[in-house]
Amino acid sequence: MRFFSKMLRYFSGVMYAAGSFLRIVRLKFLYPGMDIDFKTTIEKNCQIICIKGGQLKIKKSKISYGTSIVVDTGAFIEITQSFIGRNCVIVSKESVVINKNCLIAEMVVIRDQDHIIDNSTDFFIQKFDTAKVILEENVWIASKATVLKGVSVGKYATVAASAVVTKNIPPYEIWGGVPAKFIKCRESV
Repeated sequence: MRFFSKMLRYFSGVMYAAGSFLRIVRLKFLYPGMDIDFKTTIEKNCQIICIKGGQLKIKKSKISYGTSIVVDTGAFIEITQSFIGRNCVIVSKESVVINKNCLIAEMVVIRDQDHIIDNSTDFFIQKFDTAKVILEENVWIASKATVLKGVSVGKYATVAASAVVTKNIPPYEIWGGVPAKFIKCRESV
């Protein structure tokens, strides 16, 4: 029985890896502005869109089930050696950079834009106010947190669950709340 169990686990792992490989190959054919290495794992039901003129780079990362990543025309997203949890949303109209060893829990939203509400123009022609989002190395974003435009999160910083980050977070600090505020400092690593 143990032999059968080990073989079943082995073959399911092989099928999992093959599925991720095929998803990456498909994305590379669909979107020429996309650079995803084969050390990256993309789980099922992810929606990854790179609109013509956008650039997406994913290196040695894991993109979990149900995540949505959208890169607009002229925009840029880079994810390096990080974990993106289930059902996250990452949208860029300018630039989103997620550096090495970041842990992003499930249902996190990262956006580099806000709508500009202008009653003088048609609803469907609304414009956006954009600013870069940068997550430095070893950042941890807890579940259901939101990181808004123009935010830089310093290395080894932590964002608490359900927080809305509207300001820059210095390195080694823990922030939480709506809007996110300083809670305490982490010990240096």
